[in-house]
Amino acid sequence: MKILFVEDQITRNISRITRLFEKYLTKNARKQLRELEKDDYPPGPEEIKRIVETSNLIEIEYRFPEALQKIITCHERYSLFIVDRNLFEEECYDFEEIKAIDPSFSEEKYELYAEREGDYLLYHLVFKTDVLSKFYFMTAYSANDEIRGKNYIQTYIDHKKFSTDNFIEKGNEEDFDRLKSTIDNINILNLQLENRFYLQILRKNIDDKAAGFFLEILTTPNDSPKRIRDNLNRMRLIYENIMDVCAIKIPGMRAACGDEKGGKTVIWMNNNNHIDSNILRNFLFSIRNICNTFGSHSDFHPNIVPLYDPTSDTVNALIYALKDVILWFGKKCS
Repeated sequence: MKILFVEDQITRNISRITRLFEKYLTKNARKQLRELEKDDYPPGPEEIKRIVETSNLIEIEYRFPEALQKIITCHERYSLFIVDRNLFEEECYDFEEIKAIDPSFSEEKYELYAEREGDYLLYHLVFKTDVLSKFYFMTAYSANDEIRGKNYIQTYIDHKKFSTDNFIEKGNEEDFDRLKSTIDNINILNLQLENRFYLQILRKNIDDKAAGFFLEILTTPNDSPKRIRDNLNRMRLIYENIMDVCAIKIPGMRAACGDEKGGKTVIWMNNNNHIDSNILRNFLFSIRNICNTFGSHSDFHPNIVPLYDPTSDTVNALIYALKDVILWFGKKCS
């Protein structure tokens, strides 16, 4: 999950961007942004976008068409939308460009939403997600002033889908602090920040899907047998991905072990000094054996009482073991 920030004047708002997202930006990214702000030659928007998006938690769009594309095709992957209402000033667009993205876009809508493009993004989201808690407008005016296009916004407000509290006045420090507090306290983002090193290793050396499995394990409650089995199965898949990559990275492993991912492979790695502790070897054994036994591959017979049932504690214990395995895996890959 990420934050989508839509602002057409990002080259003029580097300081605001840095302050809003400082919690999720690395020290190096913040330094690069400060240097761009001081540069005698104004940076291009793509340069700012690239630096911010190294966080893997913030995405920036500075043109209405690209923002609309994301809203239509993948709005589910965002925990928060922060949108400038007027997206026309710097990077203009034409009717045909929007029509190609959204066939329902008409000449009437083109005129209606001109210089209120953010409203059109809200229009697409208002019945698809909880915009009351997820969508904020950045505006040059206070919500206490007359709201442009009020009739349309008022409809959402009347249906308790939106609120004037979702308007953030640029330059208003109280509004800024309120928005920043919201940004800083998104649980799923804080979880990703806390586990960023594990996620980076999985993304870099396997793929985004493996990182997604790991995040699902951390966020899916272990409060039912099915959820416990699902999380054990996700761990099994990550383990197998790690073994597949190790077979490529570690000299001689493929020749000695073939496609084997079980105990014999762990023993071979241990005997050939590719595992640096007995604790890590035991973690690998535990993850494989428990996840294979009780994950989705296991036979589930409702009329047979098993000698052992995995619990939420089983999953939580394996999470910490898996974290150590991922760190070891990252070292082997580097």
